[in-house]
Amino acid sequence: MAATTEPTVDANGTNNSASQAAKKKKAKKVVADNTKYQGIESVMPVVLKSSHAKGRHATAARDLPAGTLVAVEKPAAAIVRNQSFVNLCHHCFNPEKVALPAFSCGKCKMAAYCSEKCQNEHAKEHNVQCNALGQCNRIATAHKVPLEDLRAVLALIGHRAATGDLDVDPKFAASTAEAQPTGYGCVLDLNPNRHYIGRDAIKDLQTALKEMLALVPAEARIPLSEAAEVACIFKSNNHPLAVNNQHILGLYPFSALYFHHSCMPNCVYVCEDQGALYVRTLTNVAAESELTITYVELYQPREQRRRDLLLSRHFWCKCRRCSTPLSQSVDRFMDGIQCSECKRGVMIFEETKEVQDINELMTDISALDQEIQGKFAECETCPAKIEVTKLVDLLKAAITDYSRAHMALQQSDLPKARHLMERFVANYEDKHILHPSNAYLINTYTSLSRVCNQLGDVDRAIRYTTIVVERTLGADGDAVPENYPRLAEYYMTLGDMCLKQAKKKAANRTPAGRSITRRYLKEAKTSLESAFKARKVIYGEESQKAKEAQKLLESAKKEHDEFVKATEKKKPKKQQPAPSSTSAAPQTSAPAATPTTSA
Repeated sequence: MAATTEPTVDANGTNNSASQAAKKKKAKKVVADNTKYQGIESVMPVVLKSSHAKGRHATAARDLPAGTLVAVEKPAAAIVRNQSFVNLCHHCFNPEKVALPAFSCGKCKMAAYCSEKCQNEHAKEHNVQCNALGQCNRIATAHKVPLEDLRAVLALIGHRAATGDLDVDPKFAASTAEAQPTGYGCVLDLNPNRHYIGRDAIKDLQTALKEMLALVPAEARIPLSEAAEVACIFKSNNHPLAVNNQHILGLYPFSALYFHHSCMPNCVYVCEDQGALYVRTLTNVAAESELTITYVELYQPREQRRRDLLLSRHFWCKCRRCSTPLSQSVDRFMDGIQCSECKRGVMIFEETKEVQDINELMTDISALDQEIQGKFAECETCPAKIEVTKLVDLLKAAITDYSRAHMALQQSDLPKARHLMERFVANYEDKHILHPSNAYLINTYTSLSRVCNQLGDVDRAIRYTTIVVERTLGADGDAVPENYPRLAEYYMTLGDMCLKQAKKKAANRTPAGRSITRRYLKEAKTSLESAFKARKVIYGEESQKAKEAQKLLESAKKEHDEFVKATEKKKPKKQQPAPSSTSAAPQTSAPAATPTTSA
């Protein structure tokens, strides 16, 4: 059971929580013991390590090729996200069996299943939660607490009651069928990062939890202090996962402890059967290298990544990519503003302010303005300079126009969205204000591709997707790692559009029409080969996603080969001149067969 972490005041009026934190800060760091988790080393090619600098972390036991499976973990608790509530089974998380749940709890109306079997298997966990789940919406609204926070605590309480294991070593396996859910005791090994959550938010959470816990059966109830701690643990350490575009939040203690974040990761995590987390290598990894994943979208400005991580994971990123001077990093392009004089270089301003307090980030908006006063950004290729405040004003104007265009998309006004997005490109790229690899431009091209495709302008959609792929790869080659999932989906989308458009244009027998069809078929084949390769690495060779890409690739190859055969013309053979009377004597080789006369 976790120790109470609620703030208290001693007789002298001293805040014990603050004094304990100060003592903890001064205390010497203790290297964590990995004994509980070392069972994974016998089933996966990993070595667990601990150090003062990195804490717990996992390293490669040998040289690992891309696509190597390095961890399989079933969640200690997982919840279907609010927006996917009736589209996933709440036990096996299978989306293909559930359109509208055939089975649900008639009492709380907060649990849905794909089958009677799943409902029965989940009964032990659900029965502990049922009364409280039925009141969760009301409690969350009354105390202004996120509903998912309360549901997550109930999921952990249900798991604890069903398994009864408080501190049992996890059992590791190489497949979902053999893996066991990580125990509740492992959850308490995670850092709650409670000090990053605002005092008022903690107070509201505790009030809501107190009311909710009163509805939990006494034999399964946990202390309020522990409930608040596991709520913070879930909030700081969960993995958001997608299952066929439906979403769950899962808590995977081993993976959260040992696979650290990096903005240039060598591993990727995906959700597979029964909500299990699979971690595979994205790239070839040398022996003894640390295995890392990412918690944020990588193709965005450095400071945006850092702020996203601070808000969602409660740390300020200091990975190698984020620690490299901006002038030497691919990140200079992500929010790059072009030099107005040379039209080639990017204006560089090294932001050095580190933010460790979310409250500072959210409440002291003027801190950044104060820091940049009187400072200049310099062009990387010419002597030009510009005041950073003017640079920020340019970026703010771009963000305003970007937001306006994407608001039209959110409102499903596709013609208006396309007009505003193409005007954004004209104003900020064509006029050399934003660098071509700027994240706002890349995101705009991505959205434009989707909009044009929906409006039926597939040729333009293909053009925009091609720009996204080329620039994502072209930004010094370090913007995203090889086999990056989002890039794989760009390839898949591009290949699919090119193949469909090639089939549509195949009826055009003119030389120009044949040329367009040939180009689209070639692009479809190339893109789908890249998509298939990446999906095998990300999801495994036998995965449904890899098979989907393979099937489309085979279709593209077949169409390409048939087109080549149909358009291939036999060149007429040149007639040999009749031998002159002075020519050499005929050769004595066997006579050639009589050629077939062509039509």
